[in-house]
Amino acid sequence: MIRDCSRFTTVLAQTARHVLTTDFIDEFIKKNRENNSHLVNVDYAVGDACNLQLKDDSVDFVFTNWIMMYMSDTETVQFILKCLTWLRPNGHAHLRESCSEPSTGRKAASVSMHDANASNPTSYRFSSLYINLLRSVRVKDENGDNWKFNVRWSASVPTYIKRMSNWRQVHWLVQKVPADNNESVPTFDDLLEKFSKTWNDVQKEWDSLLDGEEEVFTDEIVTSSLSSLSSLSFPSDPCGIFVYTPRRISPHLHVNSHLLAEQFSANIWNVESEPYYYRTSLTKANTRKDQRVRFAWHPKFSQSIDYWTEKAAKFDAFVSTEFLTENDADLCAVKRILNDNSPVVLIEPLKKIDADKIIERLSTAGLKNIRVRDVTDEISTTLSSFNAKHNITIPSVKRWALIEATV
Repeated sequence: MIRDCSRFTTVLAQTARHVLTTDFIDEFIKKNRENNSHLVNVDYAVGDACNLQLKDDSVDFVFTNWIMMYMSDTETVQFILKCLTWLRPNGHAHLRESCSEPSTGRKAASVSMHDANASNPTSYRFSSLYINLLRSVRVKDENGDNWKFNVRWSASVPTYIKRMSNWRQVHWLVQKVPADNNESVPTFDDLLEKFSKTWNDVQKEWDSLLDGEEEVFTDEIVTSSLSSLSSLSFPSDPCGIFVYTPRRISPHLHVNSHLLAEQFSANIWNVESEPYYYRTSLTKANTRKDQRVRFAWHPKFSQSIDYWTEKAAKFDAFVSTEFLTENDADLCAVKRILNDNSPVVLIEPLKKIDADKIIERLSTAGLKNIRVRDVTDEISTTLSSFNAKHNITIPSVKRWALIEATV
């Protein structure tokens, strides 16, 4: 059973046993019923999602399109809790919203759905708010067991990048999974306060710090390393580079994906693991308008690998910061999404550099042509200049290692 928002009924009904399609506009439901009169596995209902009544654990898949942006904060929290309750264990929800701006973009008022003289009824919330809410909600079933969402991924809708150069049409895939019964279940009021204010305020703080960032202190060392290694491979034209930037010690420790796209004429898939930084990356993408660069958010590195493994896709290079220090980092998994002989470039902040152990670890994972260099002096010099120029302070690190290899 699928809860659908009308326009995708035909596609979903091709594989679903049963579809319930709802819309709050009667004429839309009439047209939907007319267009899909040949389908016998579809039921239609007029009504808003907030008041939709379904049995607990009765749905396998919830699909929404442009719904929560028309809801108040209270209604949005209520709806997400209802989705978690409606879904059967291991069921999925696929949600899509306009984040931060309309689907047509802020500068395209002439093609907006809304009259220029009327107030726009929509709430173009930060993408990070939805991620935080989806990760925070919990429900307790009649047996006393807790359930939560595993937010598998967040990414921009490709169609809107191609057609509208808009990275802020964002969609999420979540799955209902068991939660720890010993952890406390947040109250509705707590969720609402965070969704309405706390998370908003935090995002605005990060926006003030990171919006407008044109350069990254890793620019020179990453591009130089990749240039020296790219002659070994890059079989695709254009090549595809997978970038992973957890930004644990500093929000400024990441990779400039737009620079990589320009310098190597490459398509870039950049994975963020912090919702707030992910939102700032989408802002940068919307400003730069380079369709070769895409950003995604995953809670764990392994899930970013699963995302592309399921699509049977591979890349021509892997670039990351803080990879070896991540508990979830799996070098063997990296190989699953890379073509043979693809270069790997890692920038690692370490307490000390034990080249033999690093080489052993990478060799065990099947990497070859491994080289470990102490680049502490180079990065320290660059950092001093970067900190002074931007009036910031990046936490000091004892040693910096540049690790180069191929698969």
